[in-house]
Amino acid sequence: MAPFGTLYTIPGRVHPRTRKIFAAATLNGLELQVPSDFEPGETNKTPEFLNKFPLGKVPAFETPEGFKLVESSAIASYIAGQGSKRDQLLGATAEDRARNEQWILFNELHLETTAYTLAAWRMEIEEFDAKKEKAAAKDLVRWLDYYESHLAGRQWFINADGAGPSLADLTIGGTLFALYFVYVDAEMRPQYANILAFFERLKQTTGLMELYTGPMVDKRKACPN
Repeated sequence: MAPFGTLYTIPGRVHPRTRKIFAAATLNGLELQVPSDFEPGETNKTPEFLNKFPLGKVPAFETPEGFKLVESSAIASYIAGQGSKRDQLLGATAEDRARNEQWILFNELHLETTAYTLAAWRMEIEEFDAKKEKAAAKDLVRWLDYYESHLAGRQWFINADGAGPSLADLTIGGTLFALYFVYVDAEMRPQYANILAFFERLKQTTGLMELYTGPMVDKRKACPN
């Protein structure tokens, strides 16, 4: 069976923004080809790549028919709508589709940006900024409290119990993966039992164990004095 499309991203590694894409493809039974010779910062600056994707942004996606997309959420949404799990992933009604988009956008605008601030200096991507760290730590508690409350008495963010994860769940799970890896440590995790149970449930979904399994930080890196 030929690949459904080509995803231009780091080969052999799942980037935080591609996790939901691979997860949606897995649930829909779609194969994505990742070029083994793709080198971020080089391949995406070549004339050939820029002719297809003028800003050189990655991840980028292309079908055999020549349909092209950038922006990870747009790619994930397109792939989610292409298989047998479409209604589960995107919603079977207008209301469910709207709720799905609401959670994806909220996560992208709030939890994901906060997670990046808290993770960037700890992973030596950016310099430490005490003001940003303090604000992000406060925001994180606010967002996690919101998620924890929403998940009380339910398995998924949108779908009914037993219905399986939506694209919103896959998206949120990807952000939680990063937070558990760098910031939400062993002391903090029990404060958000509903979120942790959700994350473990997501991992147990057929086909998703490998994508959502990773080390969880025991004690997060302390701020420099």
